[in-house]
Amino acid sequence: MVEGKVISIGNVAYVLGMDSKRLHRWYKEVLSGYKEALKNGQIGKDDIIIREKGKQKKIKVPILKQENLGPYMAIDEKTIDGICYTILSNRESNKIAMMADTLKVKHLARILSKLDNKMEVRSLTRDMASNYEWLGHQVFMNAYHVVDKFHVIKNAMDSLQAIRIRYRQQELEKRRTTKQKFKQNQETEKWSAKLDGKKFYPHRFKYNEHIYSNGDTTLQLLARSRGLLFILPNKWSIHQKQRAKILFDNYPEIKEAYYLILQFRQWYKKPKTSINIRIKEKQLIEWVNKVKDANIYEMDNLSNMIDTHMKYIINYFLKSETNAKAESLNSQIQRFVHINYGARNTDFFLYRLISYFS
Repeated sequence: MVEGKVISIGNVAYVLGMDSKRLHRWYKEVLSGYKEALKNGQIGKDDIIIREKGKQKKIKVPILKQENLGPYMAIDEKTIDGICYTILSNRESNKIAMMADTLKVKHLARILSKLDNKMEVRSLTRDMASNYEWLGHQVFMNAYHVVDKFHVIKNAMDSLQAIRIRYRQQELEKRRTTKQKFKQNQETEKWSAKLDGKKFYPHRFKYNEHIYSNGDTTLQLLARSRGLLFILPNKWSIHQKQRAKILFDNYPEIKEAYYLILQFRQWYKKPKTSINIRIKEKQLIEWVNKVKDANIYEMDNLSNMIDTHMKYIINYFLKSETNAKAESLNSQIQRFVHINYGARNTDFFLYRLISYFS
């Protein structure tokens, strides 16, 4: 049961009416084969030793399997117990070909040099991290890169939300400075009253807020608009339509950015007819120029990012490849971490990880 599924040993112990610590110890020492693997040198056999700042350091490589290398690969990072691991996985089999606790290109290239037939890799999906771009070009020289669609759209949505957050911070700053001035005035009045021999009666601070037609204050409007900015206009509820109109009337910059993002999301949709990559590239260049003309700081950062990774973003339309399988694998690993209450014994945890994911 424990070997076949990602399941907690504690749950198995509960079903069997056993002490969970005793079952865990029995599984680790007897059933799992961990002690034999440790004795035979199977654990840590692919680890590499490097020198950093005059000191030796071991980079753990719990998984390195030639048979899991295929034509369609994905590369991503995963943090386990505070350590960042690079995971190279096969998008067809969803198995891990390489897992190493480093993000540095030179170390990853050294580890992957042990694998054969790297020229058989035809495509590599990844995020926009520059280290994975360099690694892909160095190791998988015959593969074209696809920047993950969901990472790009997430960055676009984050840029839109950043504008809303900027206005909200400005409103909070306005309140803070008003309150500081009120306190200073109160202090001045207090000393004036003391010098005149009069009794000072302190006032209660009250911030005069503008209340919109839907009952929202400015801060509430900016906070409650978060959700509707993720949704297409035809999916808005009646209340969201009302709030969106108020938001866009008072913050035209947010409105402009919202509809620019809508155009970008529309660009990512695959047409029902055949795709002309050149037309898609032309459309994206036109959109980037529109964003630059809008002169919105947060959107400028987005347009620069898309401009930098444009050819890899457009490669999505070759075969509609995404990093969804790698993200799903990350979620499964995270669930595995949760049911084990973290990675307390790292070597044993990674040993169990091998049997499930490689």
